[in-house]
Amino acid sequence: MKVKREGSLSRRCVLRRAMAGAFGVTVAGSLGESRLLDVTRHSLAIQSLPAALSPLKVAFAADFHLGDWFPIRKVRESVDAINRLGADLILLGGDYVTESPDFYPAVFAELSRLRAPMGVYAVPGNHDNWGGAGRFLDEISRTDIVPLVNEGVDLSGLWVAGLDDMWGGGVDWQRATARKPPDAAVIAVGHNPYTADELPSGAADLILAGHTHGWQVYIPLVSRALIPENMSKYRCGFYRTAAGLMYVTRGVGLSLSRIRWWCRPEATLFELRAPDGSVS
Repeated sequence: MKVKREGSLSRRCVLRRAMAGAFGVTVAGSLGESRLLDVTRHSLAIQSLPAALSPLKVAFAADFHLGDWFPIRKVRESVDAINRLGADLILLGGDYVTESPDFYPAVFAELSRLRAPMGVYAVPGNHDNWGGAGRFLDEISRTDIVPLVNEGVDLSGLWVAGLDDMWGGGVDWQRATARKPPDAAVIAVGHNPYTADELPSGAADLILAGHTHGWQVYIPLVSRALIPENMSKYRCGFYRTAAGLMYVTRGVGLSLSRIRWWCRPEATLFELRAPDGSVS
């Protein structure tokens, strides 16, 4: 007869505890992901980028979503992290608040601390339009950040085309590129990645978008089946579209859920340089 020693653990019990511990660590880590900003870096060859601008460091961030679920402290920390990148140019991709336009003064007070020699430019997102596009423009005008709403700007041979949001406003590519020099390199910034599907073929050298939050709560093999159709085509990272190469950021803040799961918040630094045909 086998006698089980008091205090001893069977292999099955040990395995169960180990699995429970691992699951607990995974859950705790995932719940904490909203506090850990990733800085992703990519080097891109831009065929028409003027030699005088190469290499050019461009920082991109979107979806700050200041509100009850994402405090001003996290916006401040994100601004500090972006400033430490030493970017030549900073582009912002919309959705600065979530629940109310009353958060605009606070979020733009922090975003106004962003510094780049070639300037800081911003487009609106759907939440900015839903909260009143007039309020967005009024509050951002109190800062040095330049709003681009179906407008463009020439930065020594680099044309930055800023587009209105397709859900809350309307994309007008012709207007955004009306004054573009013929040989300028083009970066298109639009909040929603589906904007790329509305642009002409070969419209831009680089398209930047946010909106998806990388689906924020990401469960491999499951999330794609559950995500709404109007968010399912693009998640995050690089996509080759007919309009040009697009990068979709996972965003900084939170919406619809207080957690991120396998999807850390992100700011991105691109080094644009003379072409060699590679993307990393």
